[in-house]
Amino acid sequence: MSPLGSTPGVAVVTGGALGIGAAIAEELGRQGYYVVTVDPGVAVDGSAQPDDTEPTTAQRIIDAGGNARASNISVTDEEAVRALFAGLVEEFGALDTIVNVAGITRPTGFASGLDEDWAAVLDVHLNGYLNVLRAALPIMVTAGYGRILGVTSGSGWRPADAGAYSCAKRAVAALTWQLGQAAPIGVSINALSPIAATRMVLQALARLAPAGGEAGRTAASGGVSLAMGVPPPEHLGPIGAYLAGAPFAAWCRGQVMFSNGSEVSWVVPPRLLEVVPTEGAGSLSQVLEQLGPSVLAPAEVAQATNGGGNPRAVAVNDVPAAEADPTSNVGRAVVVTDIPAWDTAIGTALAARGVECISVSPAPDAVHAPKGFETTAERLAAVTRDKGPLDAVIVALAGGGVTTTAGSPGAADWQRILDEHSGITEHIRADAEWTRAVANHAAETDRPMRVVTISDATTCGGTSRAQAAAQLSRAAHLATSDRVDAFAIGVQSTLESVRQAVADVAAYLVTSADSNSLSGAELVADAGWFGLRTHPQPAGTITFDGPAVPDWLDAALRGMVAGEPR
Repeated sequence: MSPLGSTPGVAVVTGGALGIGAAIAEELGRQGYYVVTVDPGVAVDGSAQPDDTEPTTAQRIIDAGGNARASNISVTDEEAVRALFAGLVEEFGALDTIVNVAGITRPTGFASGLDEDWAAVLDVHLNGYLNVLRAALPIMVTAGYGRILGVTSGSGWRPADAGAYSCAKRAVAALTWQLGQAAPIGVSINALSPIAATRMVLQALARLAPAGGEAGRTAASGGVSLAMGVPPPEHLGPIGAYLAGAPFAAWCRGQVMFSNGSEVSWVVPPRLLEVVPTEGAGSLSQVLEQLGPSVLAPAEVAQATNGGGNPRAVAVNDVPAAEADPTSNVGRAVVVTDIPAWDTAIGTALAARGVECISVSPAPDAVHAPKGFETTAERLAAVTRDKGPLDAVIVALAGGGVTTTAGSPGAADWQRILDEHSGITEHIRADAEWTRAVANHAAETDRPMRVVTISDATTCGGTSRAQAAAQLSRAAHLATSDRVDAFAIGVQSTLESVRQAVADVAAYLVTSADSNSLSGAELVADAGWFGLRTHPQPAGTITFDGPAVPDWLDAALRGMVAGEPR
C-alpha cells in the first residue's frame, strides 16, 4: 500500500499531455491519484510548437474534481527528472506510480532515416525511459513500494520496418523482462504495448501510406492491420491504469502486456527453441550445413520445434571432422571490429570457406560515438573501390568509449542492470550504421548482400543491444526488396572457444545457400552450443467488453501468466 494511506498516492505520467498518456492520466485522476503529467508540449516529431490554448490534461483532471499538476520538463533531461521526483517525495512523502508514455516519431527504417532522427528517437524512447528508471528506482527501493509501467510497442516485438523506434521499443521490452525480476519485493516494473489512433501512429502511417498502401501501414505498425479499425487513445486509459495499479502489481513483475482497449495479450520474451553443439561434434561447419536446413530453419519459420519424434538428422558426432569446409559463391567479405581477437577468428573462419577477408577497424575517434550513416557508407564504398565487389559484412563492435560492461561490484541487481545499459543508444546506432551501409551498397550495385551483427551479450545491456540488433534485422527483406539477408548473434560467453565457434557460425551464415531463411532470427551462442530463440510473441489473450476493465480480468490474467489454480 502507498505510504499515503488509503488514497492511491502520487502518479507521474510522462507524455501525459495527449493521446494514451492523457487517457491514462485522466483515468488515474478519476481513481483518486494525485497526478503529475510530464510533457514538454512538443510536436509529434519532438520539435517546438505553439502553445496550445486547450485545457491541459492536468486542468481536465482538476475540472473533474481530481488533483493534478503539469510539468513541462522532458524525459531526456536526466537532472530535471531527478529534481522533479525528489521534489514530489519531499512534498508528498512518496512517489507511488510512474507511467512512461513519452515518445516522438521521425522517419527511420532499416535502410532510411537521418542521423539526427535516429538519435532523437532513441534518446526519447530509450534514454528517456532509462532516465526515469534511474531517478525513480532508488526512491521506490528505499520506500519498499512503487510501480512503474513502461510503454513498448508491437513495432518492438513484431516484424516492423521502423528503424530506431523498433530498436528502442525492443530495448524497453528487454529492460522490462530484466528489471522486473531484479526489483525488490514491493516494487513492480511492467510494460504496456498499446495500439491506438494516436497522433504519432497517424503521422507515421501518413508518411508510409503512399509508398506501401495497407501493406506498408501494416509493416509500420508492427504487423497490426490498421484497415480493421483502431481504437481511439481514450480506450487505453482504463487498461493502462489497471496495469499501473496495485492489484496487478501485487502479483505481476517483469511482464509485457499488449492491449487495444478491449483485449489484453501476454507477450512472452524470447526463449531457446533449438540448440546445436559447437564442441565435440567434429567439423562445426559440417554440423551447421546439416542441421541448419533440417533443424534451425524450420524452427525459425514455424517458431516451434519439430523435435520430439524420430531423429531429424544423423548423430552430430558422426559428421566427419576431416571433410573440407564447404565452399560458396561468396568471394569477398568485410570484417568490421575494434577487437583483434574477433578479426582473427572471423578471418580464419572465412578463409576456411575460401572467402577473401578484408578487415576494417573503426577510426580512432569512432569508438567513442557513432560516425554517421553517410560516413560509414562511404567507408564501405571505399573498400569496394579498392578491392572490388563485396558479398558480405560481419560486424563485431565493442563500442569503446561507451560501455555495456558489467555494473559496479556489489551493486543491487536492479542498479547493475541500469549501469550495464550505459551508452546503449550509441551502440545501437553504431550497429545500425553498418547494416545501413550494406543496404545502400546492395541497392547501388543491385547485388545480394549479407550482414551479420555480433553482440557481446554477457551483460544485461549487451543482451538488450543484441535484441535490438535482432529486431532491426527482421526488417531486412522488407526494406531492401529481399536484397539483404541480415543476421544477429548474441554471444553469452567470453571464452575463446566460443569466439571461434561464433566466427564459424557467422561464416556459415554469409556463405551457405541455405542460411537465408535465418535472416532476422534471434541467434545466440554460449559455451558448447549455438541456438535459436523464439521472437517475442503473444502467449495468450483475454477478450472483454472494453474499454472498462471487468472485475474478473485480474484473476483471469493471473491464471494465464502465473498459472495459479482457482
